[in-house]
Amino acid sequence: MLVWIERLGRMGEEELFGFGLSPESITGEILLDPLGNTRICKENPAMSDSQMLVVKARLDEWIRDLGYCQLSCISAPHYVEQEEETPRKWRPRELDLRPLNLPMKGERFLAVPEEEWAVAI
Repeated sequence: MLVWIERLGRMGEEELFGFGLSPESITGEILLDPLGNTRICKENPAMSDSQMLVVKARLDEWIRDLGYCQLSCISAPHYVEQEEETPRKWRPRELDLRPLNLPMKGERFLAVPEEEWAVAI
């Protein structure tokens, strides 16, 4: 899929870009703020949902690559590749929640009475 991005002008401090599947069908609008963050203001009705997902995923990169060009054509995939599963939050097992009552054997370990635990640290 080819995505066309055109610099349309400034809106206050923000810069306005258009995007579409051809130079004639640039109807989507993107705003770039002074910090370099982009957001889609108006979606292009000619693009499918999967194509819009590609645009949203790659938008920041494309705007940076555009530089000072007025019009640019970018070759993009037709769909977003399946990303790896989101990492799951670690949850302790029941065995991990039990206190470790391991015997402390050896001469270099000294048993500290429970009253002195705060002092021992």
